[in-house]
Amino acid sequence: MTNIDFFNYSKNNPEPLFDPFYQKGELVIPKTVDEKNTLTEKNALLIELISAFDVLLKMGKNDSSPEIQNIVSQVTDIMSNTEKINYTAFSQFFMVYNSSYSLFKKMIDKDKFIYEMMKEFCQERHHIYMSHGYSNSVLQVMSDNYSHKRNSKTSITKVQNILHSLGVHQCERHMSNEDNFYILPDKGDKWLFENFIQNNHIEMTSRYYDQGKLPDFLFKLKKDYFIMEMKTMKEGGGGQNKQIVEIANFIRYAEKDSHIHYVTFLDGMYANLIFIDESPKIKTQRNDIISCLLNNVQNYFVNTAGFKALCRDYCEKQ
Repeated sequence: MTNIDFFNYSKNNPEPLFDPFYQKGELVIPKTVDEKNTLTEKNALLIELISAFDVLLKMGKNDSSPEIQNIVSQVTDIMSNTEKINYTAFSQFFMVYNSSYSLFKKMIDKDKFIYEMMKEFCQERHHIYMSHGYSNSVLQVMSDNYSHKRNSKTSITKVQNILHSLGVHQCERHMSNEDNFYILPDKGDKWLFENFIQNNHIEMTSRYYDQGKLPDFLFKLKKDYFIMEMKTMKEGGGGQNKQIVEIANFIRYAEKDSHIHYVTFLDGMYANLIFIDESPKIKTQRNDIISCLLNNVQNYFVNTAGFKALCRDYCEKQ
């Protein structure tokens, strides 16, 4: 297959609407209401304690009351020592008063904060939530809402997994002329990449490198070496347009050695637009990429499916 064949293969096998590789959601509540876990049990106890606190307040009790102090102590313990308790309605209420769960965790006098916050919560929210019905669904909704803040799998990890599935593993000490391998120039393997540049008299990459940039991957499959840049793009825009220009430039040059290839791997939903969208801006970008490929037949522009096909093709070569 030629580089245009791999380009068209990518076009015909677009990125999925939802890539399961990047899924970051986690289930924090049981699948049915009949089941329990620590978080739902602590949330139920928290609601009971708030209800009891509310009754005591109406009886004229205050923070000097042993009953109030006991409830506050229990709530503080729940809030301090229960994983994901920040997803509860009470925890989220902290932000109404320009505070947060993370600030609470750093406080020295947690009991005082909890006492004052429970008073406001009982006055402004507790009865409303009781009327509508507290639900553990809120815990899951908040977990999903915070999913974007979790450490997620990266496009680098995605490529590593694909290479590992083909028996290609990271080189740690020296690059063998016999074995398939990969290195991460921008993630700690700079010195190995510098050796590769010097030993193979790399021209375009040295100019790229002189700008203070390093490619994401260098990998070897049989007799061929691939220098690769990755971009994960969800949508267009000013910054994204600049990235498209950069990745087109990356495959604009070719080395004299036909066994050295430059590869752009475009991951994400925007990749689909690059292959099919007929708007003037994207069509110009696509034509520029195709022109680079036609002028440099040993370079490649692929999406996930195209990258997998490219690796399989070279791994199967004799």
